Amino acid sequence: MKIAAAGGGTGGHLYPALSVLESLARMTEIEVTYLCLKRGLESKIIPQEYPEYKMVTVDFKGLHRPIFHPVNFTRLLKIFQNESIIASEVDGCEMGFVTGGYVSYPLGRVCIKKKIPIFVQEQNVIPGLSNRSLSLRAQKIFVAFEESVKYFPRSVRKKVVVTGNPIRVRDCTRGSFGEDYILVLGGSRGSEFINALMEQVYKTEKQMRFIHSTGDSNWTKRLSNYENVQAFDYIYDMSCAWKGAKAVVSRAGAIAVSEMLYYGVPGLLIPWEGSAGNHQLFNAMYVEKIKRGILAREKDLTPRLLIEKLAHTISLGKKTEEKVNPAELIAKIILEELR
Repeated sequence: MKIAAAGGGTGGHLYPALSVLESLARMTEIEVTYLCLKRGLESKIIPQEYPEYKMVTVDFKGLHRPIFHPVNFTRLLKIFQNESIIASEVDGCEMGFVTGGYVSYPLGRVCIKKKIPIFVQEQNVIPGLSNRSLSLRAQKIFVAFEESVKYFPRSVRKKVVVTGNPIRVRDCTRGSFGEDYILVLGGSRGSEFINALMEQVYKTEKQMRFIHSTGDSNWTKRLSNYENVQAFDYIYDMSCAWKGAKAVVSRAGAIAVSEMLYYGVPGLLIPWEGSAGNHQLFNAMYVEKIKRGILAREKDLTPRLLIEKLAHTISLGKKTEEKVNPAELIAKIILEELR
């Protein structure tokens, strides 16, 4: 099966796409054409992990908010200009799969024009603009949260399937990180705010052990000076990292939240409130609502308050029951739809 796929810019869009493609590859033979942003994380990760994928690299920018901003005219024009390049690269593809981000939009449009069945996967509680637009012509729309359904047009809600977010699960031992630590994440690119705040915490909190993904080599060197902190620029083996953690301090990106729930790790969530549509805040509110985490706002946080909230988070306990990976479910539904 030949698949045209897109979803990137950050790990939040890339890893769900890879999870589903990996599941499809276990069920049938696939060839993948992946649309990548020149500056996106996918342009680095895919050549390393899947050199057999055909990569099509494009260079344009997403839309400015508010949507009617004058700069969007030229940005849309550049996106449309790239469609002819994309169209020639996806000839022969039997399906399209997109996970959002502005790189997904032109691929989705090309698939629709070529009458290639398209499947959409949305990670956040509130869907992004690209996925909402493409949902009107999608064959199926997969969402992580029940609450997401109401944010799609009424005309497509019968095509929406609540599956949860796809999770990349790798075999590993816990030896890399040990056990019973606090995992600290700032997203695939790191968070200056979380790095600086946690440094203040590390100065006084010596009883707990921390595994910290900084997103920045300078911060990694700086935080590695604390004996109870293992700092990394980027954690590639997140399966191992989650399995040994007793709690997490994290941004509230959809994939961080979904992995946290999948692995049963309670979370102290600090949403980045500059995210599109403020979706991280809504993600964190959902987690607090189901009593699997604590919401903390940047404007309120101090090192002392963070330590208090972290103690509350740890008290929620870790849940270790086995779960079905949504990636497997999504792959099965796609194959049934295409039969």
